[in-house]
Amino acid sequence: MKRISTVVAGACTIALALGASPAYAQYANEYSIAKVIKQGTTTHSIAGSGTVTVQVQVNANGTHKVIRILHSTNRGDDAAAMDIAQSSTYRPAHRGKTPITTFYDFVLKFNGKAVAPPDETAGGGAAAGQVDALIRSKQYDAAIGKANAALLDSPGNPTLLQLLGIAQFFKGDVDGAAASFSRVDTYNKDFKSLAAQALASGAVKISPTDPATAMSYAQKAVSLANDTNSLFALGVAQIANKQYADALATLKPLPSKAPDTKTKVAIDRELLTAYLASNDMTSANALAAEMKTLDPTSDAAGMAMANYYLTAGNQAIAAKQLDAAEKDFAQAAATGITQAVVTGNIQAAFAVMSMQKPDYSKARDYAVKAVTAAPNDATANFAAGVAWTGVYSKSRSSSDKQQALTYLKKADELAKAAGNTGLSLQIENQLKNIPQ
Repeated sequence: MKRISTVVAGACTIALALGASPAYAQYANEYSIAKVIKQGTTTHSIAGSGTVTVQVQVNANGTHKVIRILHSTNRGDDAAAMDIAQSSTYRPAHRGKTPITTFYDFVLKFNGKAVAPPDETAGGGAAAGQVDALIRSKQYDAAIGKANAALLDSPGNPTLLQLLGIAQFFKGDVDGAAASFSRVDTYNKDFKSLAAQALASGAVKISPTDPATAMSYAQKAVSLANDTNSLFALGVAQIANKQYADALATLKPLPSKAPDTKTKVAIDRELLTAYLASNDMTSANALAAEMKTLDPTSDAAGMAMANYYLTAGNQAIAAKQLDAAEKDFAQAAATGITQAVVTGNIQAAFAVMSMQKPDYSKARDYAVKAVTAAPNDATANFAAGVAWTGVYSKSRSSSDKQQALTYLKKADELAKAAGNTGLSLQIENQLKNIPQ
């Protein structure tokens, strides 16, 4: 008899990252990047075509200081680029109406023996200003396209990467935003909060599928903003990487800092997962009870407990420990989460029927509970039909046989309607094997 494996999908982890709307308001109203007012000239000879990115500190009073070369495709143009950057004039960045001191990445593109003016610059500089303007007008796709095009001429430009990440974050592309911000080494002070939010959200989202990258994102988020949001993401990543002791250390202080019940329950759910994975059932049960008190409408605790027991049951099956598997699946069903009631009882039924001395009556009781919870679940009806077949093989009661046929025929109809050919074949084979 083939065991049908059905597991409850884990509840989506709730990202605590601040929403895009408040972040957008902060960006649009409080910050504008520095810009070139007039491009300078150089007395140095230009070696030839290439792109040079110069980091310039633009002070709040409009003065500036050339810091260093960030990137160069033609070292022969570096002296000319530094000279042009030094002799240029700049408009400082602003927070609201107040000028502030920031770094500006001046990208100079040399064509032969000439240098392109700022409005033709393909990398940072004017391109960054254009991306910034598109973000402010909420034209995120256009901003993303412009930033990506500019990055072709200025690979790794930190300002462009950060603006790209901001546009992606506001658009709702959490994965893309986190990836863009992760490529930056030195962050603009006024972009750090947004970068941390994007990296934290990205870490939480990809933690089930890419734990290593999730950890990298989360650690970077914490380095930018050591707040509840970033630490939550770190805890989630640590759980995904099976670093349960570290996750507990990271997450335990956070519930007391949660601004509302929803956030606290979200943090508690991850804590509960870490407790369960550490086999600390005393702490897990206490926390689950606390979560239910905090929000009686939330299934977060039940889902975490159900997934724990379902996972344990599947592991016991793999280890051929059928008695333990039955108990774990029954515990999952006892959480009362609808899908866990269905899955747990189905799996418990098949575990019992796979034992050396199957107790078909017990298996039947499990399967009937699954059907009661989900009358139109093909696998639940199949389990009930198989169990009733086992009961009939001993009782030879016509009513038991009819029960087996009823459940199996319904299971076959449901499986075919769902396009589940494999299950349908199993059911039809079972129908053929009913003792006469």
